[in-house]
Amino acid sequence: MTVSAAPDTHLVADTLQAVDTTGTPSPVVVPQVFVPQYIQGFERSTPLQESDPLKDLQETIIAIPEGFDAKPMPDTPTNNSLLVSIVVVVFLLFAFTFKKGTKFLGEIFRSVLNVKERQSLFDDSTVRETQLRAVLLGMTFVSEGFCLFELLLQHIPTLSVPIGTGVCCGSLVAFGYYFLQKWLYRGLGLIFTDAAHTRKWVESFISINAIISIPMAVPVLAMIFVPQWKPVMLAVAAAIYVISRILFIYKGFKIFYRNILDLFYFIVYFCALEIAPLFWVYKSSILIYNFVELKIQQL
Repeated sequence: MTVSAAPDTHLVADTLQAVDTTGTPSPVVVPQVFVPQYIQGFERSTPLQESDPLKDLQETIIAIPEGFDAKPMPDTPTNNSLLVSIVVVVFLLFAFTFKKGTKFLGEIFRSVLNVKERQSLFDDSTVRETQLRAVLLGMTFVSEGFCLFELLLQHIPTLSVPIGTGVCCGSLVAFGYYFLQKWLYRGLGLIFTDAAHTRKWVESFISINAIISIPMAVPVLAMIFVPQWKPVMLAVAAAIYVISRILFIYKGFKIFYRNILDLFYFIVYFCALEIAPLFWVYKSSILIYNFVELKIQQL
């Protein structure tokens, strides 16, 4: 008996087509062949025809894209390192000297309006209280210098003095104005009254200038860190200064007023020492800032 072999239903696909078990031919698979495009190497990117690779490397022109001119960072209070350093130093000095200084501040408040005969406020002051008074006066000078510089910037927009330098110059102007007034008040007091009343008058001047440093620091810090509030905060700082001068004038009036003739002297004093010096400070500050600006441009 001859046994016939069963037909092989699994055909091997050749390179042209493959037949599945149902007899339907599958699509022809054509292999993709990668054809190199740069057999002789990459084309030259420059018109040079030299064959020496070292010379070609030296003479190859490389196109570098052009950038744009850098703009300097705007000079703002928060970007100025000198101004920020001054604020930090003044704050740290105040923090270290304010220990147990509440009692001393209360004495200053009471001495502003008190005209009774008593011992001098500063005769028995401790070293810490003397340091606190000096720090408070320093805060006043810095605050007034900052406000003076910002006021000049409002009226002279072309002023190109850096903010840190401008605040230092303004602080020096405030410092000089304070000591000029202090010695003028001392001289006028010795001329028109006795030493005791003169001492009380000068003490009031020192106390008021020391105590306004705390409320004055609030609008100054607001102008530094919130520049959009600058016009309003300048008005607030000006109001604080005006109130302090009114308190001092009131204290002087209560000390020196005796009869109607004293009122005439008081009006002369008010015009000569309270109004005219403010215009002198403003005009001299413009000259000082113009001089500093000229020196900075020459450097």
